[in-house]
Amino acid sequence: MSFVVRPVDDVPGEARLKADGSIQTVSGRRVSAFEPEPADIDAADIAHALANQCRFGGHSRVFYSVAQHSCVVADLVAARGASPDDVLWALLHDASEAYLVDLPHPLKHRTPLGELYREVERRLQRTICERFDLPFEPPVALQAVDRSIIATERRELLGVAWYRRELEGVEPLELELAPWDPPRAEAEFLARLESLEASR
Repeated sequence: MSFVVRPVDDVPGEARLKADGSIQTVSGRRVSAFEPEPADIDAADIAHALANQCRFGGHSRVFYSVAQHSCVVADLVAARGASPDDVLWALLHDASEAYLVDLPHPLKHRTPLGELYREVERRLQRTICERFDLPFEPPVALQAVDRSIIATERRELLGVAWYRRELEGVEPLELELAPWDPPRAEAEFLARLESLEASR
């Protein structure tokens, strides 16, 4: 892949970045987290971005991507007999982070900044659900699986895990996590997404 910087005169007006908070994705799309459009949401952009983002805001003993986390969650939801739609929802449950990145949990859930972030995140996740023809409400099985995976990741990836009220009583799974590098995480994410879309 070659990298080309196009002179502004060669870029159509609608593709130019505006001072409205829009970002440019790896595919060259322009995506506004504040006014997202389903047509702007691209599976390859999501896979690439999540594969290059580390869980826990980078505060992990080793690199462990959001894409791998999403694959593990989707695999566990599938193992519980969920429908392809529910498994796809599980795979995409953190897809908004491809465009917003994530905030560490205390900032996201206990500050005014987090309140604003969650409002934008909800709007973006709704658009992602629309793009993939999914209901906006997550499947019932997702929250329990996600929490057990978080508990497992904390045990496997963090040097010290502070108390978190929402994980009280949640036991880590008997699961050993072997972190994938970003190219593998991207490929694994896309393979699952393509398979699930084909089975719907």
